[in-house]
Amino acid sequence: MQKKWLYRLIMSYIPIFFAVIFCLMLLFFMTMSDLVRKQTLQANEVFAGQVVQILDSTLKNIDTVASKNVLLNSKITAYFNSKAQQSVYNYYEVTEVLQDFMASVPMIESVYLYRESDGKIIMQHFSSELSQFGDKAFVKASMSVQSPMIWSNLRTLSIFQDEEQAKRVISLVKKVPYYSGEQGLIVINVRADSLHDLTREMKIDGVSSLCLADSNGNSFEGSGRKCVQPGQDESDDTIVKSSYSDWTLHIGMKHEGLFAYVSTFSYVWVLLGFMTIIGGIAAMTYISHRHYRPLDQVMNRISTFSEHKNSLVKRQETDDEFAFIDKSLESLIEHTNNYDKLQAEGMLFRRAQLFKDVLDGTRVLPTHKLAAELAAVGLHEAFDHIVVAVIEMDDYRSFAESYTQKDQSLFKFTLRSAVQEIAEAENEHLWTEWIAPHQLGLLYRTEGEDRERQTILKIKTMAERARAWIEQYLTFTVTIGIANILKQTETLSVSFLEARKALERKISVGPNGVHIYDSRWDLLTEGRGLDTLQMDLREAAQLFRIGNPEWEMLLQQSFDTMVAGFYTKAELTSLLRTFKMQLHREMQELPQEFQEKWLGGGYVRMNALADDFEWIGEAQAKLLPPLKETHSELQELRMNREQYTLASNVQAYLAAHYGNPDVSLAQVSETFDVNTKTLSRIFKEEIGEKFVDYLARIRTEQAKQLLEETKEPVQVISEKVGYLYPMSFIRVFKKIVGTTPGDYRKEFEERKGNPS
Repeated sequence: MQKKWLYRLIMSYIPIFFAVIFCLMLLFFMTMSDLVRKQTLQANEVFAGQVVQILDSTLKNIDTVASKNVLLNSKITAYFNSKAQQSVYNYYEVTEVLQDFMASVPMIESVYLYRESDGKIIMQHFSSELSQFGDKAFVKASMSVQSPMIWSNLRTLSIFQDEEQAKRVISLVKKVPYYSGEQGLIVINVRADSLHDLTREMKIDGVSSLCLADSNGNSFEGSGRKCVQPGQDESDDTIVKSSYSDWTLHIGMKHEGLFAYVSTFSYVWVLLGFMTIIGGIAAMTYISHRHYRPLDQVMNRISTFSEHKNSLVKRQETDDEFAFIDKSLESLIEHTNNYDKLQAEGMLFRRAQLFKDVLDGTRVLPTHKLAAELAAVGLHEAFDHIVVAVIEMDDYRSFAESYTQKDQSLFKFTLRSAVQEIAEAENEHLWTEWIAPHQLGLLYRTEGEDRERQTILKIKTMAERARAWIEQYLTFTVTIGIANILKQTETLSVSFLEARKALERKISVGPNGVHIYDSRWDLLTEGRGLDTLQMDLREAAQLFRIGNPEWEMLLQQSFDTMVAGFYTKAELTSLLRTFKMQLHREMQELPQEFQEKWLGGGYVRMNALADDFEWIGEAQAKLLPPLKETHSELQELRMNREQYTLASNVQAYLAAHYGNPDVSLAQVSETFDVNTKTLSRIFKEEIGEKFVDYLARIRTEQAKQLLEETKEPVQVISEKVGYLYPMSFIRVFKKIVGTTPGDYRKEFEERKGNPS
């Protein structure tokens, strides 16, 4: 075979290399140049707007100050209103006003007043007649203008007729009166150089040129100069026109700076590009020869292999190396795909997929179709019933953290094998698959039409044996949930859910057990007293706050109710999370030193209890000891406070006299010889509850007990707990309990008649 591909490869790379380098260089400099130009134009536009805004603000400020200090000045007004010859002092006052005005605005060149009645011109330092005034032409032109003038264009100002050096100014003309100008004019002349200096100070160094022109195009830089010269290209200039003065600001880009640098830099890039091209050609030639060497070896090996009978492709005469390699690869890919297809359709994969599909309800198969599918994956045993079970590894998080992935796989294999062997020893057909990292699904296929109860008991016995063996020989325990026996395979997914529900019993009774699903559990979930549990836990938190030792008994009773009940993990987790939040809120009511003791001890240890506990006994074992310890610490802290003794005595007094309607904060203060406000503050600090709230609560608790244990009317109960008026009692009871006494008794009797 000729090595045409090698030379074709080299000759193909060279023009591509040239074209890519050239395009990249051209694109680089075009993009860079255009980007710089756009960024400069954008910057100039923003800058021009700011400059024009400053210029307008300056001119408006002069206009405002002129109107306030000159046009509206009483002395100026009197001067224009007077038609007779005025005294020298009056003229002096007018010139003094003009001088003060010029002193407040340094940019002003001069100010003069023209009075139409006598043609009098008066400035800050002299007066003249109009006929002898050097600026009489501007005065006459301004008087002939009908509309109010604002700012003039650039002009030359000569105060005296024979003055040789005229000054370049812009003039603000104020008519007197404002609209008609019948009495004359006020002319404020601002130096053009001062505005030019103002714009020059704001000029951006090294990037842009800046030129301010009036509405006739005359530049503020000097006499006879224009911002735009004839034939000048304005495409790269930024022109902003003032809406106030009608002047324009021209900002032009300086091409001799940045763009000249870019142009010079481009030649360096061209030189580097040529050097890179030459180096690239040499490198490509060397690399192509080097890379062709293994390709040549591959070609020789394929040619040698193709001579055997079992070759992937027969050798043929060809001038193209890739054609031969392509045919060999096509044959290899075909063989590989066939192998992968057979592997994917293998029995183990299909069996695991079928197990998953029938349990999660993806495929609903009647009995005969399920039997056919089982036979197709190698499970040929006949069956009359199916029982679904799930094995869950206890404390899987610790298991996963303690062992490597390899060790975990070994343990799981041992667990699965042990369960399988126990079933085989009892001549039961068992199909197992892992349905989750910590759960193994079991599907028992049993025979016998009238052996349902015996079958369930037998499966439970096997499950117990498996559980005991795992506990004895492995380093972890398991909990097993077993569903009811199933005859119709169409409801396999429902049976799977039953097995999962049976596993939920672990949260109440603990791990390492076997549980058979009972349909009566669904009935027991109605009215099971979650609200009562929440109320008991809230009361336990309140008792803990006030230091009442009965909190421990109430909390223990709540845990006992959780263990005896049929609650889900989500429900119990929510209950304990709410209890921790409620307890923390209650402790915020105590004095600062009690809160510090709580935050530094009990609160931290209580929050260490994770929400994903395995069973409620675990939560109880981790929650009660730190709370007991914290309770003892708080009690010791209370006993060391004199105020606590007083608060405890008041508590005892209220417990003995709550039925006395005369009991109040004032009456108790008198009894203990303490100021009312002092007793209220001490009780709040030590008990964590207001006096009136505490009294109302213990009266309500006693009323609840009488409502539950007696048939006495509400009025009688109200008097026994210290309320003379039943309406007051009912209002307080409803505020605390959330329902009226009559409704509370009715609900209690309903709960008593239908216990959860």
